[in-house]
Amino acid sequence: MLLALPLLLLFLFLLLPYLLTFYYSTTGATIGRLLNVKEVGLKNFQAVLSSDAPSFIGVVTVTTLFGSLALGTGLALALHTVSAGVRSALLAVYLIPWVIAAVIIGYTWRLIYDPAIGLANSVLGALGVAPIDWLTTQGIAIFALVVANVWAGYGIVLLVVSGALANVPPNIILAGQVDGASYGRIVRRVILPAIRPTFLLAALVALVSGLNTFDLIYAMTRGGPLYHTETMALEMYRL
Repeated sequence: MLLALPLLLLFLFLLLPYLLTFYYSTTGATIGRLLNVKEVGLKNFQAVLSSDAPSFIGVVTVTTLFGSLALGTGLALALHTVSAGVRSALLAVYLIPWVIAAVIIGYTWRLIYDPAIGLANSVLGALGVAPIDWLTTQGIAIFALVVANVWAGYGIVLLVVSGALANVPPNIILAGQVDGASYGRIVRRVILPAIRPTFLLAALVALVSGLNTFDLIYAMTRGGPLYHTETMALEMYRL
């Protein structure tokens, strides 16, 4: 009896949404029409799996994974060298992109990449470089999305790695400094091995975040140009 209410809540808020999602995926339902829909079986799954979308999301996921890991870990290591007060203040600033909704980030970067008024082309113009259509040129659009995705997702890596660095015993770092090792060598031989489990966790979280990319891409390109930035999530949304 004591477990009845928790189990009911678990069913209503966790299991039922999954069951309804699977049911609607086997019908012709859309966001605007959920009643009196036609059964289509597994045709929606066949359409998604036979598309070219997975190849693009693979590129975005891999590049975002390594970009987020590199940026987040680099910033965490840099913050580890400053005082606790400065570290806390800078950490709060660096985590701002992570707490902002992805849709807002997407539209912000869309303005940055705007051919006429965007900051990106303004910088290029100041350097004497011709303006670029960032989001409507094949190849460049993927690069633009990756940059925005890395900027949006490095925060979780920074937070996790910073927490791990706080638990690294300072005496082993001190021992390396006494032996005359450079900071880069200490990072490679002492710090990174010490935080390896947490670093792998951060990589897993960044990977899942990259695979779940939808709202940022939808806000920036909606899958264009010519579906070159289409993802599985976008295709499922359109079915």
